[in-house]
Amino acid sequence: MSKLSVVTSTIFGVVFLSACANSSHVDHQAKNQFVTEFYAWVENVEQIKFKSYVGEGAAIGAVDGLLNNARGNSQNMLAGAIIGGLFGGLLTALFEGNTKGYEYQLAAVDGDLVSVIAEDKAAEQGQCVSVRVAGDVRIRLEPMAACEEAAQEYPQMNI
Repeated sequence: MSKLSVVTSTIFGVVFLSACANSSHVDHQAKNQFVTEFYAWVENVEQIKFKSYVGEGAAIGAVDGLLNNARGNSQNMLAGAIIGGLFGGLLTALFEGNTKGYEYQLAAVDGDLVSVIAEDKAAEQGQCVSVRVAGDVRIRLEPMAACEEAAQEYPQMNI
């Protein structure tokens, strides 16, 4: 067999096998989780900020940089602390990602009032959403008719 056919077969095999990978599969962390889905109207959306640990990461990096240069002169120690602090803070910020989130107050079609905290802003006040809670929460914008149809199952809500 020529090298070209081996390389071509290998590439074809990798592409074929990777096509079997499906992003709609459920994550292993979802095992043994309570899952519920419901429709709701968005009563209010407020932007929130998640706690950040960049300061702590910078402090740890600065101490590490200082201690690693303890046998040098004071300029080496100061430079090590500054570089370590910048590096520690930067790495922490990269791993944390975006610290912005949203708190939704939702009126479920069954009459329950629910608060949900999510990373993304999926809807605005007054819009219909479907909410899936399974270890994590996913909010998806839906047409208003979906909430109205789901509310028909709860006659006490139709006043």
